[in-house]
Amino acid sequence: MRSDCGDLLQKLVRRYQRQRRPISINFRQFLPELNSADRFNHLLHPYPAKLLVHIPYFFLANDVLSKPGDMVLDPFCGSGTVLVEAQLANRRAYGVDANPLARLIARVKTTRLNTCATKRALSDILRTLPTEPSGQRPDVVNLEHWFYPSTTRQLQCLQEAIGRVRTTTIRDFLTVCFSVCVRKVSLADPRLSVPVRLRLGQYPKDHPLRAKSDAHLRRLRRVRVAEIFSQIVRANIGRMEKWERATVGTIPPEVICSDARQLIYEYSSNGNRNKRLRDESVQLIITSPPYPGAQKYIRSSSLSLGWLQLCPTADLRACKDRIIGREEFSKSECIASAPTDIANADECLSVIRRRNPMREKIAATYLHDMRDAIREMYRVAGCGNMPFQE
Repeated sequence: MRSDCGDLLQKLVRRYQRQRRPISINFRQFLPELNSADRFNHLLHPYPAKLLVHIPYFFLANDVLSKPGDMVLDPFCGSGTVLVEAQLANRRAYGVDANPLARLIARVKTTRLNTCATKRALSDILRTLPTEPSGQRPDVVNLEHWFYPSTTRQLQCLQEAIGRVRTTTIRDFLTVCFSVCVRKVSLADPRLSVPVRLRLGQYPKDHPLRAKSDAHLRRLRRVRVAEIFSQIVRANIGRMEKWERATVGTIPPEVICSDARQLIYEYSSNGNRNKRLRDESVQLIITSPPYPGAQKYIRSSSLSLGWLQLCPTADLRACKDRIIGREEFSKSECIASAPTDIANADECLSVIRRRNPMREKIAATYLHDMRDAIREMYRVAGCGNMPFQE
């Protein structure tokens, strides 16, 4: 399979060099053996608009664009799909993401775990789990809207027990599993990434989802959160064990910062803290950039962000504003236009502005932010001068 990827990639490169036009490829069709969803630890935690695993695998399963030991960058790494595949391909890797939940998931996915100690920690938690919480009410947006009171109490007890785990890697792993549990026991529709509350009788009587949806809500009335959490932890330990066996001797990836527009060692502990990522230090960039207003990453993560204390409710708007492709602006922010100095883009933006100033602001801000991010990608990959005017 590796040689097939290399052969096809070389053909595609030669074809692009001749034609200078984008090339369409069906990765699912070319790599059907990867269509099974549960590959190593990619399913550790759900995340909206996850990159198809076939894509990084295709570009890394050969030595055409990078070689073992080379540095791979994903400036919009999400929950770490590229980072995991880069490590499996024996590359070093850096990830960047504005969403604190994504950074936590990606870090846990790529950090070695003492699974025996984790199993003991789980047993200790389940054995000593209190029946009533001792801490304050969690700072979760619209808490009563999303959780039955009994579920909230159980989640609080579980969260307090996880917080007493002393080993950071185990506590972080269990925290990610807790985040999965939070969404599973919430009243949010499990079919949707952005939380939308389910209600009894939400669907018409003859609708195929009516019985399933109502039965799900009735189960949540009597759900045992600890049992759900235990199932999630045990399944994810198995995924981590599978991943660790496949990555022996490799260098763990690192989530270095939160802003693709400024590639610095924001979280580094190796003496590079707050230093810029060096020019021409990256051999390959694989990423799936955000779209303007297309994915509501912070809204999708809002329940976990609150329960995990990653973002207070009062800071959710500010967290959204840091996302490239943000979808919310005040009316005052939309008063002035923001030309990009890209002729075709500004012509389109002018048309959009006459119809909807908010949409124009969303699109213009996205183009400005992406230009800054691409400028940084060009810098660290050593691609020469960026053709801003093309």
